[in-house]
Amino acid sequence: MNLQIAQLLSELKTKARTSGFEIETFDQIEKWPLMALSRNSSRQGGQKVYISSGIHGDEPAGPLALLELLESDALPRQHDYWICPVLNPAGLDAGTRENTDGLDLNRDYREPQSSEIRAHISWAKQHIPPLDLALHLHEDWEAKGFYLYELNFSGQPGHANAILEAAAKHLPIDTTNEIDGSPASGGIIRPQTLPELEEGYPEAIYFQQQFGGLNYTLETPSGLPLKQRIAAHKDAILTVL
Repeated sequence: MNLQIAQLLSELKTKARTSGFEIETFDQIEKWPLMALSRNSSRQGGQKVYISSGIHGDEPAGPLALLELLESDALPRQHDYWICPVLNPAGLDAGTRENTDGLDLNRDYREPQSSEIRAHISWAKQHIPPLDLALHLHEDWEAKGFYLYELNFSGQPGHANAILEAAAKHLPIDTTNEIDGSPASGGIIRPQTLPELEEGYPEAIYFQQQFGGLNYTLETPSGLPLKQRIAAHKDAILTVL
């Protein structure tokens, strides 16, 4: 599915402003802006939350889920948010996993080669505080059900089971013992230490190293209906907030 990227970016800006978010363009990729949305709460006891999507251009459910959450002003007001809704706009425009230079941006965080990730890292270092929670919205064309990666080295109870329960209202859960080459249990990939990946670091590992907190990569199966995938992402996000 190729998104109408100009319309998506315009609607994200409009709905974000209506929901009280500030909007920053931290780089320009071809004709597309790289956007960051932020909203701080004056309330006590909230979480510091980062959410990203659209780093792979053939994974539309994440950006569309964020658009719907912004449109309905559903993100609870007690938290502080930093959101990067479309990290690979040129890829989304083309419907390709990689950017226009053929780079997988989600393997570019160790020694960044792309303009997108260099700009994203620079922005994050300037704006992101130590986090309570990071959510990275993804899709997997090979998956037969929803699954997630949990990076939790805090000793705190995590949100993995609650996320799976929320997603299971809309999608089957991938219960195989190995997913994407990693050991899995009941739809959860939970490494005991940060993986060392020869092909480069994904965003989740970089954010775990730099900002800590509970870190989740959510994967919907892109072979199933888009409406269900969007709904699963939305419910998973709201469950942990």
